[in-house]
Amino acid sequence: MNNKSKFGVRNLIPIITLVVGLLFLVLGFGKYGFWDEMKGPLPGFFPSIIGIMLIGMSLLALVQSVKDPSNPIPFRNWLPAIGALGIIVLSLVIGMLPSIALFLILWIKVYEKYPWKTTLITTTIILSIVIGVFMMWLKVPFPKGFIIDALLY
Repeated sequence: MNNKSKFGVRNLIPIITLVVGLLFLVLGFGKYGFWDEMKGPLPGFFPSIIGIMLIGMSLLALVQSVKDPSNPIPFRNWLPAIGALGIIVLSLVIGMLPSIALFLILWIKVYEKYPWKTTLITTTIILSIVIGVFMMWLKVPFPKGFIIDALLY
């Protein structure tokens, strides 16, 4: 029986997320700033916190992948990552809010198999919270996508 561990996807994903977490941390603390004594949190506050959490979770996942390299990752486990990648790509095309709305509708209706009423109510509530908190309160500028930019200019 061969006990050599092989380097595979289970090892690669935590390494990639570790690098992304380090990038968030470096940009958050270095480029955007973390905290100002007078103003409070700066633009790098949230990316820095996410970077710290991503680094911690990546290290735990990397240790787990080294301890148990035999279990393959089922396709079902890839769906959230594929959905997140879809949101990022569609954000460049149609904007972030429409891509989030499309993701929510597809996830709740197709994957979770909820009725349309539940799907639309849940999507409306989540988008209302996102728009209220991030756009109106925190004044976060969401990407509009090149289609909306082309129509507006």
